[in-house]
Amino acid sequence: MIGVHQLLRPDEYGQDNDLYRTAAKVIVGLTLVLQSMQVCRLYLARHDITMFAYIGVMIINGLMCLLKGYMVAAKADQMSATLTAANYAFTKCGGRDPSKLRLCRARLSAILRTFVGLSFGTLIVWLTMPWFMASDYDDQPFIWGVVYVIESIILTVNVFCWTSFDCYLVTMCFVFEAQFCTMSTGYETLGRRRTGAKSSAPQKLGNASTINNVKISDVNYDDLTSHIRDNQNIIKQYDAFFDVVRPMVLIQIANGMYSIIMLIFLTLVTHLSGYSIFSAPILKFVCGLASLTIELYIYCYGFNHIEDGKSTVNFGLYSSNWTEMDLKFKKTLLLAMTLNSAHKRVMKVSPNSIVNLEMFTGVMNMSYSIVSVLLK
Repeated sequence: MIGVHQLLRPDEYGQDNDLYRTAAKVIVGLTLVLQSMQVCRLYLARHDITMFAYIGVMIINGLMCLLKGYMVAAKADQMSATLTAANYAFTKCGGRDPSKLRLCRARLSAILRTFVGLSFGTLIVWLTMPWFMASDYDDQPFIWGVVYVIESIILTVNVFCWTSFDCYLVTMCFVFEAQFCTMSTGYETLGRRRTGAKSSAPQKLGNASTINNVKISDVNYDDLTSHIRDNQNIIKQYDAFFDVVRPMVLIQIANGMYSIIMLIFLTLVTHLSGYSIFSAPILKFVCGLASLTIELYIYCYGFNHIEDGKSTVNFGLYSSNWTEMDLKFKKTLLLAMTLNSAHKRVMKVSPNSIVNLEMFTGVMNMSYSIVSVLLK
């Protein structure tokens, strides 16, 4: 519906790869030209703190959305490559037991539909409210109409851009969490299925140490090395994903903090100016605030979700039937645990500030503290 799949994989729709992406870049460029007109409004509003804050939020969020749209078009090949991690057969574990990925797909579908619905709901509110609000151009219908059309185009393109990038980001966060949990489950089964087969063998085969002329220890070791290769493939795609989204995520966190602070400030100032809490301006600000707060929460939750899944991998290794395995198996398993522990790449805003739900709580607390100071 929002076109992100057509941008990332246009060949599946029988289209040329460059056609969709070039069109997206052109649309982003034209919208940027329209967006730049608002800088003049920012200068004219320099003596009105409320209007200045409002236009500032519009410009900064608009530029952020256009940057997201450009990134989706410019880095479509890299993003498309990371989406291969969502395939059931990306790992042998996922091919054998795709239950976690199926559950992820169902949850992810519900979350994305809700997020897109809320985003476009906010767009409808912002497109509708100008009809019920006083304007400097009320006595000049033509100018009012031109301004309204320009703002409508900017808002519509912005929503398509931000939902395209954010849907990709949320999808990958859930995919990696599901893949890590699948790997953990796969590690837990190491040695158990084979040992189960072995334990019943003495009754029929006289405690044989081989099945079909293949040593059970060799089969278990092959399973372990296969799992390790799968795990490394996931880590490789995980690193590629980080390389693509990290700059945008850091900018989004800063933009989210600023925008939430300004929208809370604008909502309170407008209400204190005598507007009803159900008036058009306040409804407009509240919808924008809700949308941006949910977006920031999704970013923090998504990366927190990845870390939850990643933390289960070593537990899965430890939960395998390693105590009954030979020394070669144990050494390889220890190496796998060491490799997992050594990979500490997480999304950080600063050396000590990780993007997770704790950060979201801190941002919201700080936002309300700053707004209380601004209102004094």
